[in-house]
This record gives sequence, C-alpha cells and structure tokens, in this order.
Amino acid sequence: MNLALTDEELAFRDEMRTFFTTQIPAEIRERYARGEVVGKEGFIESQRILNANGLATPHWPVEWGGRDWTPVQKHIWLDELQLASVPEPLAFNTGMVGP
Repeated sequence: MNLALTDEELAFRDEMRTFFTTQIPAEIRERYARGEVVGKEGFIESQRILNANGLATPHWPVEWGGRDWTPVQKHIWLDELQLASVPEPLAFNTGMVGP
C-alpha cells in the first residue's frame, strides 16, 4: 500500500492549507483552536466563506454544490480544515437537513 500523496494531491493540500489560513479570519480560528465560544456570528461568517468558495459541502453531489473529488481529496480537505482550526460545517445542516 502506498500512503504517499501524489504531486497533485500535495498541490491540493497546499491549496486547502493556504485557503483556510488566509481566507477564514484568524480571530475565528484562534478562538476555535482555544476551545472558546465562536458564537453564531463566527460560525455564520466561516460558513459563508466556505459556501462562497464551494468548500462547505464537497461530499454532496456536484449538481447541489459538491465537488467531484477523490476520497483522498475529501480527506485532505477535512484534515486541513481541522489543522487550521476552521469551524467545521455543522453536521446537522450538511449531513441531515441539506440532503
């Protein structure tokens, strides 16, 4: 089994890392990382940024705003989202209400 990322996957990882650390406000990420209350406004702001860039629901079908990503890309997206301390899209909304 080869667990190394391909050059394309490495580039994708770098793209996700850069996006999450430059587009989501540092204040939101820092508060979230410290386990502090981000509040409704923080979640809404980060969700709007993710939505505007097609990064809120990549696991959905493409016709409903999802991405045609590989399982590895989906894993990288979630990994980098968490590493950057970006509040994850609310599971109730993206996994239950939306579908």
